Amino acid sequence: MAVGAVLTVLAGVGPASAAGLPKEPDPLAAPPKVHGPETTSLALAGGRPVSGKNLVAGPPSTQSGGVWQVNRTMPTLSNTVTDPDGDKANLTFAVYSTDAFGNPDKQIMIKDEPYGVLVSGYVNSGGTAKVTVPDGNLKPGTTYAFRTSAYDGSLYETEWSAWGKFKTRGRAVDIKLPEPDKNAPVLNEDDFQEPQPIGKPNVYPVPPEVPPTGYSAPENVTRPQGYSEKDGWSCGEVNKETNIQPCSRLVPDNSKKTRDALTKEGFGVTAGLPHLVDWCDTRNLDIKRYEACISGFTYEYEGIVVKDGKPTGEILNASWAVGQEVKLSGTSATFTQQLVLVPIQVDAKFISVTLNVRFDCMMPDRCSNGPQSWDGALEWLGADPFSHTAIGKNDHTWNAVNKADTLDLSTKITAYSPVANPAASRWETADAQIRCDAISSTTPGCAFHKYVPTWVMNFKKTPQAVAHAWLIQSKLSNHPGSRSANKPIFFLPSADKNAPGRDPNKNRDVICPKNSDGTSWASKYGNPRTTTVPEISAGDKPSCDEFAYASSYNSGGMPGGVVGGMNPVASGDACVQTYATRVTQGEWRLYDDERLTGPTWNEVCGRSAMSGWINSTSMGGAFSSGFSGKYRLLDKDPYWVSFPEFGHCDASKATVTCTAPKA
Repeated sequence: MAVGAVLTVLAGVGPASAAGLPKEPDPLAAPPKVHGPETTSLALAGGRPVSGKNLVAGPPSTQSGGVWQVNRTMPTLSNTVTDPDGDKANLTFAVYSTDAFGNPDKQIMIKDEPYGVLVSGYVNSGGTAKVTVPDGNLKPGTTYAFRTSAYDGSLYETEWSAWGKFKTRGRAVDIKLPEPDKNAPVLNEDDFQEPQPIGKPNVYPVPPEVPPTGYSAPENVTRPQGYSEKDGWSCGEVNKETNIQPCSRLVPDNSKKTRDALTKEGFGVTAGLPHLVDWCDTRNLDIKRYEACISGFTYEYEGIVVKDGKPTGEILNASWAVGQEVKLSGTSATFTQQLVLVPIQVDAKFISVTLNVRFDCMMPDRCSNGPQSWDGALEWLGADPFSHTAIGKNDHTWNAVNKADTLDLSTKITAYSPVANPAASRWETADAQIRCDAISSTTPGCAFHKYVPTWVMNFKKTPQAVAHAWLIQSKLSNHPGSRSANKPIFFLPSADKNAPGRDPNKNRDVICPKNSDGTSWASKYGNPRTTTVPEISAGDKPSCDEFAYASSYNSGGMPGGVVGGMNPVASGDACVQTYATRVTQGEWRLYDDERLTGPTWNEVCGRSAMSGWINSTSMGGAFSSGFSGKYRLLDKDPYWVSFPEFGHCDASKATVTCTAPKA
């Protein structure tokens, strides 16, 4: 090029002031001189650096159809550069949007950078120069083009390189949410506790109570054929005067006849049977945290007529529908049980049948039994078997000597008749074992500890935190707190109340470590588009929310081994990364953090940047007083976490999108 021509080019493309830059630079214009004027004498020598043809975008630096596939919105762009004089050189990188045909369209003016371009550091001639596009300049799931121009400290490359193209990854999470509502009412967690089915009672043949005068207890009893212990039969001694051998048992019976007997009017009851537990009229073998329905049974008492030591085939039958209900208290060591006996049949040949009933706490060293009270006599005449129903109640009190005790209730019925000796059966229900404690609270209380309660977060108040927990539970293979996957969360109380002595705050420090100035991890490292709510809480700042909760053995911060952590990770960097942002007033989104590589969904935990008020309010006192304290959760107690507002959402897709609540 002639000297005059060179000087003309230099004059035409010299440095411009930032104020004079066009918003959309001419893509055909020469590269900008971001370092200022060239050294004119060297320009005449003609030793200009040159961009290479190795334009690469990454990570992970893989191509599809000639387009680099980038796993974030902060890609690293690179190209080689050479200088004919062997000088070190750098590259200026310009990034452009693309049109519908994939062609370069408009320059992306990189924020806070002169000329809207990025400049690499100096590298040796033949080396690779790199830059990373700062956050906030590129969009997810979008194709871009870029090109480079070289500078060796004195001379500029006068042309742009060829184009390279790359596409940022699309979003893996896009959940649309409403505004948080600070005035949303507190949830009543009782509304979400469904009855939990339990196993059948264990039935044992036992000696009868000491019979009334004139009756004898069984000795060396030989059971008639078909009346084995494995079938639950407990048989007494043959009455020598009547040649009748008594046998009794408790039989599971969910027939309509038995259900009707326990729920409808009749049998001397004119307004329906009274219930200690109001939902027992529709359930049989079920418990809640403080209530149990153990019914759907018949108690049978049979008289087998024998002659010459062998049954004649004649059998006298009597039976009662049995309903057992227990009501505990989370704030008292005293609890109540009720037993309902509704006659189904009483053979007239029995003349009458009398029942002796004991429903006791089996551990007298742990609890005391109050006196029974009965509404209705425990004797039924064969001539009028349906005259009445008997309803008994009994109070029991835990002695509260130990910090925690388990109690079993036992019910024993002995039946006898003027023509038949006593026979007795006893049952207890292992799944309805009671645990009383003075650990969860200094006020003693008792609960059915095998019932797994359900925690429901307050969606109306803090939808962003609820969405994060739902996402992690639904998408990860460990499904923390999922009832359908049978993966409960196991409660970790304060250090003085858990076996390993682990402070739950240490779990939080692993997933959400504090900065050196004591501020939240999210304020420095969380996505800068995280939205706070100073209109709700003055001075609100970004905060770090983790799931599974820090106060659980499921937490990623809980060490494994003898400590018992189920999903240990070295830091919260190993978790799925999301953030909550307000897109426009009235509309929020929970996004995965587009600055980073997308989730693999093989992670075991979640970390989300969100408003501090939203984060703390989503749990805080609502969990401790409204749930863990209310249901007396102790160390390693399991519980479910449910998200009713997300029932319509599908987490099975590669990209999780949903609007909650359902539009």
